[in-house]
Amino acid sequence: MTRSFWSTLLIIFSLIIPTTASAFSLSDLFGGGGEEEKVEAALNNPLTDVLTQQLGISPEQAAGGAGALLSIASSQLGGEQATELAKMIPGAEALTDSLPAGLGALLGNMDTINQIFSALGMDASMVTQFVPLVMQFLGDQGASAGLLDSLGKVWMQPQGEGVPAPDAE
Repeated sequence: MTRSFWSTLLIIFSLIIPTTASAFSLSDLFGGGGEEEKVEAALNNPLTDVLTQQLGISPEQAAGGAGALLSIASSQLGGEQATELAKMIPGAEALTDSLPAGLGALLGNMDTINQIFSALGMDASMVTQFVPLVMQFLGDQGASAGLLDSLGKVWMQPQGEGVPAPDAE
């Protein structure tokens, strides 16, 4: 191949790569559609702050992981408990909306949560670290014992049925 071919190819790649990179933004990852306020609300949520500080993960991972757990819980809980859950977490809607585009559709049950965490760049075992922190946060916010019990049942299914059970010590 000639030198001009490689030069032309290099020029083409230099034009394509920066365009592709600049076309991707945080709002594209977290739902897109010009909803930057929701992205900002999810990243600055008090629950996101707790998860980020306690687990050493990025705000995007914290918001996406919490959003995945809250989405599943909302779909599995009854009316009063779903309403209580939404009231316990400031900006809960922003968290559930923070899932990367297309991944929210995967959330039919806990079997898919590992895929969501993986897509967010986290190991599936992180789910077992998220759940107690989210439960503690909800308890600190005044969640009822009934809500916490129901969430425990939704989020901590036996191994082989979605989320892995915590290791016994």
